[in-house]
Amino acid sequence: MAAGAPSEASGTALLDAQVLDTARSALLDQAQQSGLISPELQLQQPAPRPRPACPAGWDVALQDSRSLMRLRLVARCTDDAARVPPQDFLLRATLSAEVLVVAQGVASGQPVTDDQLQLQRRDISQTPDALSTLAPGFAARTTLRPGQLLQKRLLAAAIVVTRGDAVRIQASRGGVSVEGAGEALDSGARQGLIRVRNNASGRVIQARVLDAGLVEPAELR
Repeated sequence: MAAGAPSEASGTALLDAQVLDTARSALLDQAQQSGLISPELQLQQPAPRPRPACPAGWDVALQDSRSLMRLRLVARCTDDAARVPPQDFLLRATLSAEVLVVAQGVASGQPVTDDQLQLQRRDISQTPDALSTLAPGFAARTTLRPGQLLQKRLLAAAIVVTRGDAVRIQASRGGVSVEGAGEALDSGARQGLIRVRNNASGRVIQARVLDAGLVEPAELR
């Protein structure tokens, strides 16, 4: 029994390392796909314990990554005939990255621009919607204060057309483009649908906001 202990301990250590490598690879891949800059990950296995042997090797998969504080992985022996039960692993992770932080305060409803932000390395283990880049066309959903981490939930599409604005109605089809003047009856963000009154006909149409002062009939898409 004692003679087999080192081999069992070695097998457990190898499996633990395989589990950590699988988790690290999957989480870093997720971070990079979400656009995070220079993500760094630290993993901890809170309660390592001896595992059965599987000479044929293990297939390890990440089962649940909703919380970095409780990652669940499952290892399955690749030899079904060995009848080795699946092994559950619970890990904890700490994730940091270069993310956007508010440098200048932004009032609620005001556009958020790159010059109001700066990149800093932050621990984002508890803030999975942190951002490393900002696409144009967003406004603050609530007041943003200096030093605050920028998160997706704090942003909303910026209003570029306000009710009462004069707008151009652009209709393009088959290479032919026609424009007319109108009045916005609603406020809207880019790609949002609003009501617009055509000044020439008086007809009210549903229109899609293309940009500030520019819309197209919604029926064209």
